[in-house]
Parts: sequence; C-alpha cells; structure tokens
Amino acid sequence: MTTSRISHIEEIELIRQINCDDPKVSKRALDKLVLANTGLVHKLTNKFPIKNAVCSYDDLFNEGIAGLIHGIKKFDVTKGYRLSTYCYNWINAYIRRYFMNHSRSVRVPVHVADAHLSMNKKVEELTQELGHSPSMKEITAVIPDAVSVLRKMTNNVSLNQTIGDESELNDLIGEDKTEEFEYTVDCDILMTKLADVVSPRDFKILQMRYGLNGYNESTLEEIAVEYDLTRARIHQVINQTLNKARALV
Repeated sequence: MTTSRISHIEEIELIRQINCDDPKVSKRALDKLVLANTGLVHKLTNKFPIKNAVCSYDDLFNEGIAGLIHGIKKFDVTKGYRLSTYCYNWINAYIRRYFMNHSRSVRVPVHVADAHLSMNKKVEELTQELGHSPSMKEITAVIPDAVSVLRKMTNNVSLNQTIGDESELNDLIGEDKTEEFEYTVDCDILMTKLADVVSPRDFKILQMRYGLNGYNESTLEEIAVEYDLTRARIHQVINQTLNKARALV
C-alpha cells in the first residue's frame, strides 16, 4: 500500500491537530502521519540483518513505528526541519536498541555492535573482490581496527570462529576472554535527546571533537578556526554540552 507524500505545510497542520484538545482529531492526524512515514520505517528496518537473529522483521518494524510515533509527538515545527528528517534518528534508535537487545544472547554496547556489523559488510565486499575468503592479514589491510573490534566481541561469539583462512578467534584475543562491558544508556538515544536541548552549533562542535555521526575527530584548534573562536571557548562549549548530556542519563 502506497501513500502520497505529505507536504511540509500539511505536516505542520497535522502536528497542530495532534496537539489539539480533541482526541479524535488528534488520533486521525497521528495515524495519517504514521501511515505517510511507514516507508521510512521499512527502509531502516531492512538495514538490519535478521537471518541469524532472534528477532524478526515484524519485531523491528513495530519498534520502528514506536520510534516514529515518539518522534512525531516530540516534533517541534518551529525548528524548520522536515518531520522525516527529525524522526529518522528516533526510528533508527528504537530499531537498533531492540535489535541489540534481542539479536544476541548477551548484549554488547551499541557502538561495538555497529562496528562489528560494519566490519562484516566490508569483509563480504572484500570476499567478492578477491574471489575467496580473505585471510586475517588481508582483512586488517582494509580494516585496521578489525582485531580491536573482534576483541570487544569475544565475550559473545565462539572462540573457535574462523576469521579469514588462517586464523581462529582464539588466536587473536589473548588470555582475557571474559571481558564484560558496562554502559548506562544507548549512545544513539542520548545523542538524539541531546540534540533537542543544545544549539545546533554546540551539538556539531561535540560531534566534531569526538568524531561522532560521521564527523572526523577534530582538535580544539581545528574547531576554533572553523568557528572563529578561541580554543578556550571551544573547550568551554564542549564541557557545557557534556554536562547537559550527563543530566539526560
């Protein structure tokens, strides 16, 4: 079933109706926005490999819808964003959280699992390019941090899992085979919340400093030059933003 694209003006009107005092009008408006954005939920759901996961496509899709509804209810029309742009992070965050909770017998931090998924995709591409299963040496030539990623996953996979043609995981991880990971909140959820309470400039500065969301990690000097501010001011902005992030945990 396909739906026609809703214009930005229609989105604003529907958001206004969602926030009105009439429950029936509010529900109709919410249903219409959800239906219009199910394609985005479907697109994001399909990014997650479910072949060997405990969770199903329907599980992930339902979580994506929950993220979409949450995003719709939090959407601020005064920011000037399209609804789909704003809800993208919420949908992705809900799906990822559910996937990481249910796709493995033992949960690992989201950033670790993301790195592992990314590495697996690169290994698949390398396999097609070479025409054979790559050795660990060939893998690390393309993915320098492959061993580091595997070390962080060793408390969740077989120690006899073959990596490339030459090595088993047991050969790479050393003696520490029971490392456990602690975390307080999913990074993606936290960053999405943080974006709502800090200015776009401050949010970008934090991302640049720590290499988040696709940005390359930058020095204080590099950021100061870009924003025509002093290093001390950039340092202050980062500390203030981190304090706000801690308050959200």
